Amino acid sequence: MTTHFVIIGNGAAGYRAAKALHRADADAQISVFSDERYPFYLRRQLGDYLSGALSLEEVIFQSRNAYRRERIDLFLMTRITGLDPGEHRVTFASGPPVHYDRLLLATGTRAVPPPIPGRDLPGVATFDTLTEASALRASLRAVEQAVILGEGVIGLSLAECLVARGVGVTHLMAGDRFWPEMLDETASRRVETLLEDQGVRLLRGAAPRRITATAGRCGGVEIADGRTLPADLVACGCRREGAVDLAEAAGLDVGLGVRIDDTYRTSRPDIWAAGDAAEPTSGPLSGEAAVFCWQRAWVQGERAAEAMLGRPTEPPREAVRLRTSLFGYDVAVLGQGHLPAGGEVEAEGRHEPPDVYRRLVYRGGRLVGAIVLGTGETVAELNALVAEGAGRGEVETALALPAPADADADRVTSTFARHCPICAAELVVHRGTAAGARLRCQACNTDLVVRWDGRRGWVEILEP
Repeated sequence: MTTHFVIIGNGAAGYRAAKALHRADADAQISVFSDERYPFYLRRQLGDYLSGALSLEEVIFQSRNAYRRERIDLFLMTRITGLDPGEHRVTFASGPPVHYDRLLLATGTRAVPPPIPGRDLPGVATFDTLTEASALRASLRAVEQAVILGEGVIGLSLAECLVARGVGVTHLMAGDRFWPEMLDETASRRVETLLEDQGVRLLRGAAPRRITATAGRCGGVEIADGRTLPADLVACGCRREGAVDLAEAAGLDVGLGVRIDDTYRTSRPDIWAAGDAAEPTSGPLSGEAAVFCWQRAWVQGERAAEAMLGRPTEPPREAVRLRTSLFGYDVAVLGQGHLPAGGEVEAEGRHEPPDVYRRLVYRGGRLVGAIVLGTGETVAELNALVAEGAGRGEVETALALPAPADADADRVTSTFARHCPICAAELVVHRGTAAGARLRCQACNTDLVVRWDGRRGWVEILEP
């Protein structure tokens, strides 16, 4: 008898799970439900789309026809109104209910705009979906000044895009430094310096009071000290939270996310969860608030699919809370890398030329967190070390970096991580790799070439 797999959500976790299920069982019935207008895309590419670097067709990872060819039934713009675990049934705002045998919740996160007057005005954007980015892109020619509220990754991506288009950008910071819940003071200052050097104006301790209107749309942001900052565009780079309403209403165990065990199972039979909406109940990120980390969602989607098929799988032990690139500068946060030293907590910062910073945090002699700025080197190793709570000796041995290769423009002298320009899968290029070397993306099979200018590295599509 054919098994019906239902996946709610078509982001990184849901899409990866659907592909993995089809690959493992070509006869399975797979249904993916999404309230979005477009098939799978990566939110981290919305900035490139907004800047004009990518077209709509290039942002969308796979067309609806490609889903059909793989016998994956994709239902877009479909609003789910209920989940009945006892009856194994999903209900919708319109149309008949659907019965499932096994279900995956991959609902991701949602933006939480600041509760201030004016947030519903035209010209105020959360930059949360491709639909919204498309509408924003059409209006950007008239934007000269933008104000970004909050310090989320999406807001930073938007800041990078706007600066590239010559828009004046002011970024409001709630406190006196950047990302205190993610970075230590040294790392915060480095990120702030990077943003300011790129032309982003930072206002520290500037709480927004309200968004003002001009001619029926946003015209500025009034802040706590009484000043009004002019703004043709107000972007809410705000905090995010797990989209757990459906699971909570269905009686599943929910905390900051949908709670899962080591096999991605929820508290109800035949329901699994993965990605940013899932909250592991053990491991380095148990009890942590949801963070925007598509790489973890991508990995968990495939692992959850294995569990749904009854196969052994790796538990959700990833320690990466954040991994991104700001104006070409690598930023990675693992576990509790931001913890201040004191008591049982010891922290050590390592500065390496030209602009690399690593911070290791130990509690009771065990590694509980790390921050890596300016390089992709050691992030994968640190992810495993933080996840297992390695001792100091094991960490030092694992991080014993070899002597740099000869510093010339022909070989990469510092390992870096970049994203495939086609599918955005993460690619790691190791030190010693020759500039001009060819590599192939394992996710989409695109042939790429390594570029290195003596200090900075990137990958490009190999021209035939």
